[in-house]
Amino acid sequence: MFACPVPRSQDMLLYKHQKYNCYSSVSVVLELTNSDIEWLGDENSGEEVESEDGLLHRINSWDRQDLNIQVPNHEQFHYREEDYAQCSWSSAPDRSRGLAFGQSSSWHPVQASMDREIVYNSRESSEFLELQEANNISKAAFKEIMSMALEANTWVVGTPAFGSIEELQQRFRSPPPPGMRVECSIETAFVPIAPKSLHSTFMDADVWASTFSGIVHDGSSHLPTGVLSQLIDTDRTIIDIVVVNAECQLPTPLVPIRKFRFLRSLREIAPDIWAIVDVSNDYFHHEPSDSTSAVKCRRRPSGVIIRKRGNGSEVIWIENVEVYEHQVQENMYSKIVNSNLAFCANRWVRLLLQKFKRNKSTFFHPQMPLGWRAHVYLLNLIKCMEKEYFDCISEAPNRRKWEILADEGIRVLRDVTVNHVETLGSNNYIALTSFHVQAAPLLLFHFLVKRNFQLQWPSLQEESEELFTCATEDDSICITLHKKVVSQNNSTEYLLQEDSDDEFCHFIISSPMTKLAVDAALFSGIWKNDFLKPSGFAIMPDGSGGLQSDGSLVTIAMQQELDVLDLEEGPAIQTMSNIIRGIVGEIKEANLEKKE
Repeated sequence: MFACPVPRSQDMLLYKHQKYNCYSSVSVVLELTNSDIEWLGDENSGEEVESEDGLLHRINSWDRQDLNIQVPNHEQFHYREEDYAQCSWSSAPDRSRGLAFGQSSSWHPVQASMDREIVYNSRESSEFLELQEANNISKAAFKEIMSMALEANTWVVGTPAFGSIEELQQRFRSPPPPGMRVECSIETAFVPIAPKSLHSTFMDADVWASTFSGIVHDGSSHLPTGVLSQLIDTDRTIIDIVVVNAECQLPTPLVPIRKFRFLRSLREIAPDIWAIVDVSNDYFHHEPSDSTSAVKCRRRPSGVIIRKRGNGSEVIWIENVEVYEHQVQENMYSKIVNSNLAFCANRWVRLLLQKFKRNKSTFFHPQMPLGWRAHVYLLNLIKCMEKEYFDCISEAPNRRKWEILADEGIRVLRDVTVNHVETLGSNNYIALTSFHVQAAPLLLFHFLVKRNFQLQWPSLQEESEELFTCATEDDSICITLHKKVVSQNNSTEYLLQEDSDDEFCHFIISSPMTKLAVDAALFSGIWKNDFLKPSGFAIMPDGSGGLQSDGSLVTIAMQQELDVLDLEEGPAIQTMSNIIRGIVGEIKEANLEKKE
């Protein structure tokens, strides 16, 4: 004979749920007879009955009601972790508020599909059912990513046993609605990043969006509401949970943004093993909708399974999304988007490794004094420059900053946050377009790295002075600061440039800076948004051959201040369009495919 709750064993673990004041257990169904149940003590005995792990400390801590349960012979009880209920109570003479289960031959597990009888409190039964459904969906999503990892022959060797949730799990594998398709990919890798650092990166949407800025155009998060806010209390494997709003993009205005809203949970599934599980909010029928945000795509169970390995982590990355077929109209990017290379798991992993390498970059032969915090300040400045550039070339740039003046072949935008018309008689403009070049991506990348200095400083008569280089060991990322002296007024101009390669997309991003801006950013870590006016190139392979492709897709964006009146947008559009046409023509006339 032992007292309820039953100690932890392979058969059953009972515990008291704090909100609903009822016993629950992990995936077990018992068949009991009258001889198996014995009342303990009296109503006011106050004796303590504890499990081995101390989950319940005092039987009569249920201090307002008495358990009302009837046990005919062979009455069937289900005690499962996902089955929470508000029990009803009645007074019983000479009875305590605890149960003891006798070890008899009639105690054995039976089928989990049996029904059990629970008397619900009418005020909370509806909330309980919603919570139970949300809990089961959350578990089914977790089981689904574990099943996908198992089927992909990764280091996952089993899936969690959660009882009868196969129907929910099957929902995640059903055919997509008409007009949509599923993109699914799995990638395994070792990343030299500690698991805790990965946890904080994923659970902070701002850090997550910054880390994957090559894909994530915008990311925000908030705490879940409604029944989803209670999941962390009902499932002890969940460490943290947030709702994420994300916009994913390719670096071109020709591919629409993919908008997602999903629940992200961090689970500890075993010692030194965690799972970050994403699943779209619309799988949870009782989740309040946000009419202010149009979600176009759906995130099926996706995420990252993390296993600690030394000072780093082994990861299994699972991408599993529904997207609209008609989102990508027939254009030069259709082939690469439909090939699933643009947003596949491999690219996410490569971006993560790239950010790690950039954080480990070092200065080489600096020709200017640098403080001990200069590296941190520089990387923060580069992040800001990247964000500004990616916003400029997005399909939907930030309307609070950019006004689209023209969008026929060449897009021209005006910066509405910086207006120098009254003081300097100028405005800030940016023009961009995407085009195809018959040259390998890597060859075109090296050509444009050198050519970009001449594009930014067309009046440069002699070599500029390189003040420092900050690069990774494999030279996949190189950050430089150059200086030139303008002879007309003896002033000094600077150009900050980053060249990077994530094995799918090459970027050359640069911005002119003043001496005041350089000193403030690198010595004090302080800068304003108008310190940076980024221009640059994004180069992707034309087709599924990756770096081995013989063609490239290029997006160019050039930003300049023009001396024009505020109301005369026509000359600005013409001027900026001519700049873009000239550069595109020069690149195509370089005949790079003949130089390979």
